[in-house]
Amino acid sequence: MDTEEQLWRQIRVTDRMWEGPGQIAALEKVLRRVDALGLIAHRNEARVRLATAYLLGGEPAKAFEPLSRCLASGDPELRPVFDYLAEAFVEDPRVPLADTLAALDEGERLFGPMPDNRLIIASHLGTEADFRYEAPAESSRCGQCDTGLRIDHLLRIGRIDDAVELFSDDDHCSRQPHTMLAALMLPFARAGRLDDAVEAFRRSYSAFWTEQAELGSLARHVEFCAHTGNHAAARKLIDRHGGWRSTPSATMEFHAAAALVTESHASLALEIAARFDARNGNSAQSERIRALLAADPAPIAVDLGSALLPSTKRIGSRLVIYPTTVEELASLAERSEDDPEFAAIMWERFDELLPNPEGELLTRRRAGSGEPAAATDRGPGARAFRDAELSLEEDPLRALTFAREAIDLLQAKFDYVNAARARLMAAWILAFTDDPKAALDLIGDCDVTGGNPEVQAEVLYTHGKLSQAFGDLDEAAFRLLMAAESFESAENTDALGWTRADLAELFLTMERFEDAADAAEEAVRLAPTARASALRDRAYALRA
Repeated sequence: MDTEEQLWRQIRVTDRMWEGPGQIAALEKVLRRVDALGLIAHRNEARVRLATAYLLGGEPAKAFEPLSRCLASGDPELRPVFDYLAEAFVEDPRVPLADTLAALDEGERLFGPMPDNRLIIASHLGTEADFRYEAPAESSRCGQCDTGLRIDHLLRIGRIDDAVELFSDDDHCSRQPHTMLAALMLPFARAGRLDDAVEAFRRSYSAFWTEQAELGSLARHVEFCAHTGNHAAARKLIDRHGGWRSTPSATMEFHAAAALVTESHASLALEIAARFDARNGNSAQSERIRALLAADPAPIAVDLGSALLPSTKRIGSRLVIYPTTVEELASLAERSEDDPEFAAIMWERFDELLPNPEGELLTRRRAGSGEPAAATDRGPGARAFRDAELSLEEDPLRALTFAREAIDLLQAKFDYVNAARARLMAAWILAFTDDPKAALDLIGDCDVTGGNPEVQAEVLYTHGKLSQAFGDLDEAAFRLLMAAESFESAENTDALGWTRADLAELFLTMERFEDAADAAEEAVRLAPTARASALRDRAYALRA
């Protein structure tokens, strides 16, 4: 049985997982354990985290159930729940209208007026909402996001000058001022402020171009391109982001914007709008989408220049900001010989800005185009990692020294993916050289894996097997279950199969025969080995 401390550790581990199915599945398992233990103090926290994972992982309809169950407690800390409810409502037509309004009524009874959430819902339903909106005293939104909410509403009711006047980028949060800039690109262009429009495009696109949860904002970039004579750029954005999985609302907005340059998208946008209308009991969303599709196609001539090239790129957890000239890019690449991945990204941007260099720039570009393996060899962290691999069979302790050195060097360069790989190597060496406790401590400190689901899965798997060796079976089961989810996200079927078989064996030890049978059945389906089949037969026999 899980202890309270173990559950908190498990919740903290999910914070470091990628948003999406793996994180959602892990939090669902945690919530079931919290409920089984009757931990009243933790169940609201777990439910709010799960609802957040649903919202960010493209499953907003599922957020309503855990959030609504929080409300019965009357916990005064639950004011943000109602902000999440309003966001889930406008993002997915499967969130019920009557139940959402009833929940907000209850929220206002407990906490006072919620004009922010009333405004969000009224705007979505197409009903009149008071444009003299004032942010509530308490909200899960920051001041910038409240300003963005008001700007969106002012634009919606045609008060464009007021919306532009309200804009401020003094403060920053994870979504602002970039969301406001995305909303104001077209108003800037239509007001003749073309430089402001291009800068708004550049800044907001650079902030969101790798964020799947921001597909709705990216739709505004497609719309902007369509209305400013940049159809080729619009099609590039559609190709780049059109296959992303997001919420129904964001998908509807993206298809509607895409239809301005590629007509086939129109029916997809209207189909989703009709689902919202059926839930809402009116035709507001379909009318809004039709109006967008019928908007004046006469373009405002705007030269995007290089704004379509994001000014940032993420390497693991590091955000790289590109220089603006090819000379600066070349210099930065040349100074980064110990960080080959970073240098390659600088040269890649160089090639985008100047595909046919001449003279001195051509000479420098040729000098920077060596073989990747040779470039990698110049990095001290990569060299230490390579030395560890070469020493592994003949001298494991020497390999351990190199691996530890590689961990420090790679982390200092923000190369979290390879630092995690070096940590994995060191942990397994320790485990097989009679120091499993040190191995468990080492792998337990691996907080960051560079956003790579394969490496994340390997870290979780190693942690699970080491926990099992020390007899902490509940912790082992949790880690292996999360490893399975991560291997599935990485589409590594072989690793998923053996992890399911390991889980079946572990569940048999724990006398969880039903879970063992399910895990073994899945292992046989994925990889029908003799071991998986034997585990399944044993689990079925013991379950009976």
